[in-house]
Amino acid sequence: MRVLITGGSGAMGGYISRNLLGAGYAVASYGRNSPLVEGVEFVQGDVMDLGRLRSACRGCDAIVHLAVVGLGRVEPEQVISLNVMGTVHVLEAALREGVGKVVFASSNAVLGFTYQKRPMVPRYLPIDEEQPCEPQDLYGLSKLMGEIACKGYSDAHGLKTICLRINTNWYVDRAGAEIAVRSGWSKGMTVEELWTTRYLRAIGASEGDQNWPVPGPPCPWKNLWAVTDARDGAEAFRLALENNDLVHEVFLISGDDTCSTNETRALIARHYREVPLRQPLDGFSSLWSHQKATRLLGYQPRYSWRNSDFEVWARKRLESLAAAG
Repeated sequence: MRVLITGGSGAMGGYISRNLLGAGYAVASYGRNSPLVEGVEFVQGDVMDLGRLRSACRGCDAIVHLAVVGLGRVEPEQVISLNVMGTVHVLEAALREGVGKVVFASSNAVLGFTYQKRPMVPRYLPIDEEQPCEPQDLYGLSKLMGEIACKGYSDAHGLKTICLRINTNWYVDRAGAEIAVRSGWSKGMTVEELWTTRYLRAIGASEGDQNWPVPGPPCPWKNLWAVTDARDGAEAFRLALENNDLVHEVFLISGDDTCSTNETRALIARHYREVPLRQPLDGFSSLWSHQKATRLLGYQPRYSWRNSDFEVWARKRLESLAAAG
């Protein structure tokens, strides 16, 4: 199978490219910057250029659409125009060139919790695909509109589309993080800078967490302590590509545990005491459900930050800080 990845030079693009190459796929990256993964073909272009995009996807069996602009990188109105029209161009290029499937990188931001400007409370826990979509920011809104566009093309033309609501990818394996810090939003950081600025917080700052390490980014309660190892996220894309039964579907992709050092029952008791539980959430169980993806795609997280290169590094850093203090 030949797969074109838009935005394949980004941090997540590197994870997906390595996963697909390891499974025997031919992979091409379409975007402004060349990919950092050896063995990936580079096709320079912009998703706003439909003609160039059509040319790039000729002969491909599927497209993984990652190319996106985030908040703060462009003017607010451009977040909608670039993200939504970029997605429409990908769908239109796939349709015109006979590409059978588009896997769209959506986001848990469509639900509204990630960038909430007013306090939000889930209708129930764990959160799943039935939770209402109430984005409070333009990024989440653009992703929701992208999902709607995917469904429209599936309904009208039979183009297969799978939307993956990726839930806070973390780059906690050193091999993957080394590539991540050379691309995308983390370009220019060292691995240690990435881990410090994104995943570590001061002791006790994470809503009562008293143990080390206390991961970030800031205010993890807003995102209900979501975390997904990027290696698991990449596997979800491969599973979506290999599914031949679904015409259109939306999946929430998450890890099995939270990013908190407090157990989940304590988090719920402190923040969501009145929210109904649809299933027991013991230990450090995630407040986000991937059961639908498990059932229909065979997705099952294999990794946790609690047993990772990042965690080993964080422990050693604590020891050195304790010795110095």
